[in-house]
Amino acid sequence: MTRLIDDVNEYSNLLETEDWRLFLSLHQAVDDKKHCQRNCQSCLEFSIMMNMLCDFFDGVQRKNEENDKLIAELHHLLGIPIASNHVSLALDLVISPSYVKEKIPANLVQPYEKYAIAIRREVSRLAMTHYLNKQNKCNLEILSHANLEQEQVTDYNPASTSAYEELLYVDQNVISKYANDNNFRRQIENFKRKASRQFIYSPYVIEDGVKMSRARLSEYFDSIEKLTDNTMLVRSKNGLILAKENAQITLDRVLLWKNVTRAAEDRKISVMNYNYWGHPYYSRGSKLSERANKDIHEFLASFRPYLCEVGVDVDLDDHDSDRALYRRLSAATIGKSFSLNALVNDSITHESDAQCIACIEHLCEFLDLINYQTEPLSELSKIRSSLQDTEHLKHAWKADYFVTDDRRLRTRGDFIYAKLGLRTKFIGTKDLKERIAGEFKD
Repeated sequence: MTRLIDDVNEYSNLLETEDWRLFLSLHQAVDDKKHCQRNCQSCLEFSIMMNMLCDFFDGVQRKNEENDKLIAELHHLLGIPIASNHVSLALDLVISPSYVKEKIPANLVQPYEKYAIAIRREVSRLAMTHYLNKQNKCNLEILSHANLEQEQVTDYNPASTSAYEELLYVDQNVISKYANDNNFRRQIENFKRKASRQFIYSPYVIEDGVKMSRARLSEYFDSIEKLTDNTMLVRSKNGLILAKENAQITLDRVLLWKNVTRAAEDRKISVMNYNYWGHPYYSRGSKLSERANKDIHEFLASFRPYLCEVGVDVDLDDHDSDRALYRRLSAATIGKSFSLNALVNDSITHESDAQCIACIEHLCEFLDLINYQTEPLSELSKIRSSLQDTEHLKHAWKADYFVTDDRRLRTRGDFIYAKLGLRTKFIGTKDLKERIAGEFKD
């Protein structure tokens, strides 16, 4: 399914593969109940996938039947071999629209464009249904582990934030640099001794460590303890608190939630793919995304003329104007912890830690939607890691500094924290080194 969605050119090739023949064989077996009489989960999922494909095939066939005269003329003009498979026929005709339009008479261009759009919509509908189904599977996986919160073990020893002059939150790349760079490690230790500064992290730093080589995990934990004295920002009933906990206990808890974490990462990948197919005007490289990435503040400011509009008729054919973009993005914030108007006017409010955390999560989702500083869909591991980036942002705002060498995370974090009026500053390890050198120079 994914191969077909990612590249419709693959369809004709798929028909000749063993995978496709196995797929058809399984379809027949499930229909005839030859292999399974229990309606098991695997058969159910296979049936759902087959139903999605059948709907796609039927949709393409209807469009072909509605345009049979056009297709006959295209066959004659382009010399395309007659294809027995109606899906192959349709995809062959729409894969290279610019080429086809150069080769056909002017009176056929508009009908052809309408046909090509209709076929692409069928592909988009298949993709959206597929990725929505994958999201639902991830949600079910997460819900199936709803009891983990009662099973997990915590051993928090609360610490006072007022005991320190500065709190510096670090992520995995800073800890790894601390472990591997002796000069950097000495600078940090001298920096800590000169004033009452505390380097801190969150359980998601442990989660990042789990993805590293197991051979390096012991050294990683040792570096965390030396750098932070195992001092974390963690969730509590009252919001976020500073606490100490042995890294091994945190690790056991992270491993307990491993399947849930994986499902959440898979869900994020599915959501981003769904947005790509369902909202192409937001996709990477779109005019909207390019404007946002060039200057996010200027992009949002362009919506100011429409903030007070009430009762203005919607032009359904308007896809590119700022008014149309404003209405789409305004609808996208319905049910979120902020409105688009509040985002544009810098008036997002939060009265508790929980509300602030919700705002950070929803702002991350908004930036994902418009593809502001996002990872390419082909970079699955980076998209998975971006889930932890959001969690870092939901914790680090309690610190004075967030030290990270992840440029994308710093850029998004600067924007989000500024919109929420949070004082945390984002710096890289180079900035930290310069600050340390300047302090000791004085």
